[in-house]
Amino acid sequence: MDYFALILNKAMTLRQNILIVLLLLIAQSVYSQQFVLNKSSDTLSVRQVGIMPLHNPTVQCQWIKGSVAPAVLILAGTITLLPESNSFYSKYSIHKDVMNGFPNAKSHIDNYLQFAPLAAVYGLKAAGVKSRSDLINQLVISAKAELLMNALVDGMKYCVPTRRPSGGMNSMPSGHTAQAFVSATILDMEYRDTSPWISVAGYAAAATTGMYRMINDMHWISDVLVGAGIGIFSTKVVYYTHRYRWGKKGNKVILPAVYKNGGGVTFAIVL
Repeated sequence: MDYFALILNKAMTLRQNILIVLLLLIAQSVYSQQFVLNKSSDTLSVRQVGIMPLHNPTVQCQWIKGSVAPAVLILAGTITLLPESNSFYSKYSIHKDVMNGFPNAKSHIDNYLQFAPLAAVYGLKAAGVKSRSDLINQLVISAKAELLMNALVDGMKYCVPTRRPSGGMNSMPSGHTAQAFVSATILDMEYRDTSPWISVAGYAAAATTGMYRMINDMHWISDVLVGAGIGIFSTKVVYYTHRYRWGKKGNKVILPAVYKNGGGVTFAIVL
């Protein structure tokens, strides 16, 4: 009987670890599928983004697809809060498996890895790799995404006080994970047309950040999943509403003009 109990225990642990990996990487898989199925879904032209009316079918499809990953991640994080503590998909059981599975893996890498995709955005831009937006718009978009994400994260931490696994409060949601997924989503939006592997690398870095927040005993899986959803949601909202008013290079037109009492020159810039 002890032998079969040991097998059952190992099987349950394996199931829980598989669940952790699937939930943390779900954002990357969803966006990879979107890239393969419809590359144009998130790559409207500069003139279209933020200008087309919401009732336009293309824009509606864009918003629906963009909301899938955040909704799934936030829902998954919420589900881990509902069952009893000893249930196999409870945040407590999953956290226990993470701590048992990675007992000596604690590291401060999550403090730096959360910014790695964003650093890659500007590193690739400096290297001359073609991106969706020019530098000025990239900076403005990044600033707006950071502001929205931090407002949502800080608001939740204030309104939903939750104890961390290691003690202390302000556990829900994970700010590190939210930052990592803001960074990864900006990288994805800017360079997905250049190579899907750039997007995959960005989301892998973000997922690793979330994993280390749990390995370091700083967050529950619920905090990590909700933080990831907030990070993606914040960035998508900014991209879908940004109007690209900066960095435009208009067509300069100089034409002769004739008036009633004389002539002159007309100068115009077509944006």
